[in-house]
Amino acid sequence: MTDNLILVDTFTRLAGLIGHPVGHSLSPYLQGRLASHMGINMVYLGFDTEPGSLKEVIEGGIAMKAVGFNVTVPYKKEVMQYLTEVDPNAARIGAVNTLKPKGDSFAGYNTDMPGFCRALKYDGVDVKGRNVVMIGAGGAANAVLCGLLEEGAKSVLILNRTVSSAEALADRFRSDYPDRTIETMALTDDYISFMKRSEFADSPWIAIQCTSVGMHPDDGNTAIKDDEFYKLTDIGYDVIFNPSETEFMKRIKACGGRAYNGLKMLIFQGFRSFEIWNDVVVEDGFASELIPDMEEILRRNRTGERS
Repeated sequence: MTDNLILVDTFTRLAGLIGHPVGHSLSPYLQGRLASHMGINMVYLGFDTEPGSLKEVIEGGIAMKAVGFNVTVPYKKEVMQYLTEVDPNAARIGAVNTLKPKGDSFAGYNTDMPGFCRALKYDGVDVKGRNVVMIGAGGAANAVLCGLLEEGAKSVLILNRTVSSAEALADRFRSDYPDRTIETMALTDDYISFMKRSEFADSPWIAIQCTSVGMHPDDGNTAIKDDEFYKLTDIGYDVIFNPSETEFMKRIKACGGRAYNGLKMLIFQGFRSFEIWNDVVVEDGFASELIPDMEEILRRNRTGERS
């Protein structure tokens, strides 16, 4: 590694992760590497925030003149009530994961959406004019749907265990994108027949897996087990990055498609947070140095190895 080492001194600026728990997060490693690579005197810590203490942590961050914070579960929605302003895309998504000081509090942003879009571009995936099927309607799906629509996806089918949750998600975006088709179905419905309809026959589907099904240690599981589904796709994205190749990805590849995990989405959302805090631009190419190192950390975590 050729990055310059940043030594902590009285000029070091503070950033960190607010959530509960935070011990499993890769963000301290990612942000530390970014600070070192960019030559910025910043330290990034994890703040395990107990329920009921979020407001105090926000106020403490302002008092300490922190450069900013990331916010993770379970506080991405709750934190919005304590902010000076919320970026329009974050408001549409309904979640904030990045804070930057403004006034007597923070401004809130969502970097999951631009992180997802940068990951698509990094892998040479263009969703403009394409049909996309999303599996899941939870937290990650909000940012993914926003990104797909911003990047010009023609139609999006949201599959979820409960169709009411999928409908609630779709309704938040339909008025802003009236020229797009956003449909919803339950995972128990005949979505295969829907995907085969003549109006979608011009190209295969892009599939985005937005649930936690298949995350380690549940490596061999997937939300959709019907091989016919995978035969209708040519590209698959799984927001999960542990394991590095999920069962969803394996099934996409077995049917001749390209498949990617969520690690680059994590990396690029981290890039965007770092850029917001420090008013810099991080070149996308730096991701190529981080990917193998972060994959190795994940591998060691799975096997219980010590570094």
